This record gives sequence, structure tokens and C-alpha cells, in this order.
Amino acid sequence: MKNILTLLAAFMVIPQAFAIESFFNHNARSQYKEPYRNLTRQGDNLEAVIIREINKAQKTIYIAVQEFRLPLIAQALVAKMKAGVDVRVVVEHDYNFDVLHQKPAGEGESEESDNRNLRGFIDINGDGKLDANELNTRDAIYILTRGKIPVIDDTVSTAPTSGSGLMHHKFMVVDGKSVVVTTANFTMSCIHGDYNSPETRGNPNSMVVVSSVSMANIFTEEFMMMWGNGKNGNFGQNKTYRGPKTVTVDGTKITIQFSPTSKTLPFEQSTNGLIASYMKKAKRSFKAALFVFSEQLLVDALEARHDAGVEVGVIIESRFAYRDYSELLDMLGLEMLGVNCKPEPGNKPWKNPIREGGMANLGGDKLHHKYAVIDGKYTLVGSHNWSDSANNTNDETFLVIENTSISDSYTQEYERLKSNATLGVTSKAELDIQNRKDNCARKP
Repeated sequence: MKNILTLLAAFMVIPQAFAIESFFNHNARSQYKEPYRNLTRQGDNLEAVIIREINKAQKTIYIAVQEFRLPLIAQALVAKMKAGVDVRVVVEHDYNFDVLHQKPAGEGESEESDNRNLRGFIDINGDGKLDANELNTRDAIYILTRGKIPVIDDTVSTAPTSGSGLMHHKFMVVDGKSVVVTTANFTMSCIHGDYNSPETRGNPNSMVVVSSVSMANIFTEEFMMMWGNGKNGNFGQNKTYRGPKTVTVDGTKITIQFSPTSKTLPFEQSTNGLIASYMKKAKRSFKAALFVFSEQLLVDALEARHDAGVEVGVIIESRFAYRDYSELLDMLGLEMLGVNCKPEPGNKPWKNPIREGGMANLGGDKLHHKYAVIDGKYTLVGSHNWSDSANNTNDETFLVIENTSISDSYTQEYERLKSNATLGVTSKAELDIQNRKDNCARKP
């Protein structure tokens, strides 16, 4: 165990001495040496931050993360397990396998587990074969299983909806004292960069670490609701609805809400409803960097604030920025017909379009952020995408942090993304919109 901890320490970042810390894997003000690709690059080492918190554990470590592929984290957990710490892990069922029991990767945000990427990462010497040393060194799920760490997924539920939504959380609770909340999966692509693409630097993601017993209690309750007895947990809408809860950490208010929320409840009680309530507080500015934005009720709430003079800026992941369901089109005053030749239900292009809206340009990486900053005061962040599925189907985390220093750090990240973004409608998007119209006009 000593050798493992010594190795991990080589990749540590200098810890921040605050009860609430924020980190960004593209932070231009810091740099680190990657442990797998031997690259020195800009950014905070999010993996090292996770390991730093793991190394503090004396009693318990509870992790809920959609996808887990980083072996140094797995090795740190096994070391703690051997030291007597109660370690438990929940993952999304689409990714609950090692390379020896490979199955097709789930569609959506992650492509880490496709056969080529996973085998390429684990096959260190590139001979096309996987030996015991490579499995024990690189296959995170294999390492966890071999280390006898219990790992469950969202199919352990006996409910009819078992495994139907995504277990999309990305959090860790240590000793009931601290919580790590991130937008990043524990993967190469989300934290460092694609293993087989040395030009990438990881999908832009953030992380907050909060030292708070009251906040840890709230997250432990969510974890235990999913865990159950390790065989019959509750996921999705089978969990008990609890609504938002607010804690105060060193004078900073943090509001926490977990998804999903049943559509039988009013929209205002859902996580998207909570987002809308903070949108309505905006007086000066609203800046967001989002993987996807497809919730009509949210863009409607934002339009009212924009019309009242609030400065609105939104950067979206390029794959989803100009789709027919993207609310960026509404904000740009545009409409794209769907495959059924009809606009999205409730679609409402803005009569007063924004100028600061568009897509991120990141080369081989993908914008994976899910955050907004309102008036430089409120930071809205978590695993929760701004979509219907996140709101009503998936297991998600959402935070509102009322701290100007945290908001400043997220605003700086927004400005970094904006500096290289494509703002406004692209020529390709204009062509797609026109082609949809023409094709629909020709249909009988």
C-alpha cells in the first residue's frame, strides 16, 4: 500500500485551504504532468484531487459515478479498503464491466468504453494481448472487483424502471465530512484527454470539494437510497422525492437537489424548476456553458430576463448546439423543423435574439460543462444537464453555490471558452434549417 500511495503522491496538486474549493481541468493558471500519457499541460488534475480526498478517508468512501475507468483512483480505493475503510461504488449499468467482459458502450455523453478505446488504454505494450499486469495496472473495474470492493449499478432495483434511466451522478462522500461533486466521469476523456489522441486535453469539466458534515449527510442519504442493501436499491423515480435542501458552509449558502422528479409533480418542484427560479433572480448577467440545453420552460424563463435587460451569454457543445431541439436556436431567434416537419412543442424563437450565443470549438474534446453563473453571485452546477431526461428520468446532482469567489472562477472558465467559440448561427446550421424547410415543403 505504501508504494501505491507514494506513486499517487507524485501526481498530487497543491491543495486549496478553503472549505469550498473549485477546480477546472483546463485551468490556464495551473499545470500538471499527466500520469498516463506523460504530458505536461495546463489545467487542474481532477484525478489527483479525487485521490487526495480518498487518502484522507478513515472510515467510509461512497462513490456514485456514471463511468469509472481511471486505475489510479481504483488503486487508491483498494488501498483504503485493505486499511479497513468501508468503500462502496455505484455506476451506470451500461459501463459496469471490465475489458474481459466487454459489452457495447452506452450511447450519449461517453465513448470511453468502446472496444477500441478501452483495450487501447489497457494494452500498455500495444501487442494486442492483455496480460495480468496490464489488467491490474489499467482496468479500473477489474481492479475494484479483484480488490473485493462492492460495485453495483442501477439494475439492482427490482422496480419496473430498473436501469431505464442513467445513473448519471458524479459525486464522492468521504467519512461523512466532505463531498466531491464534479461534472466529469472518472475517465481519460473527461479528465485528461483521449488516450489514443495526444492532441486532446480532456472534455472541459469542473469540480467542487466541500468540507461540510451537513452537506455530506445529504449526499450520504442519496447514496444509501440507491445502495439499499446492495441488492435492492432505489434509482430514478423509485427514490423518495425530497426537494431542495440548503446548508451553510463558512457563510456560503449551498442548495442541493437530486433528480429525477416525477412529471406528476409541478414543474416548480423539479430541478429544472429550481434552475428557472434562479434565472428569475437575474438582474445583470447570465453566463452558461452547457453540454446540452433542450428544456423549453427554461429558455422561456430566460427570455423574460433578457427582455428586462439581463446580459445573456450561452456556449453549447458543438454536437448539440444547432439541433432542432436545442434552445440555443430559440435564443438566436431561429427555428428548425423536426423530422416530423413540425417545430419542437412550445417552440418560441426570441424576437430579441442574443448576440453572445454559440458553440464551443475544442478540437477533439467535447464541452462537458453543465453550469451557469448569475449576476456573479450564484453558480448553478452539477451532473444535471438542462434537459427533460435529466429532470424526469436520470439520477442527477444539482448545486447552487452562493459565493462570489466560486462564481468568479466559473466566469473565468466561461470567458476562456468564449474566446474561441463560434458565436451566432453557423453557415452549416443555416443550410440545415433551410434544407429541413425545403424537404418538408416537398412532402405531400
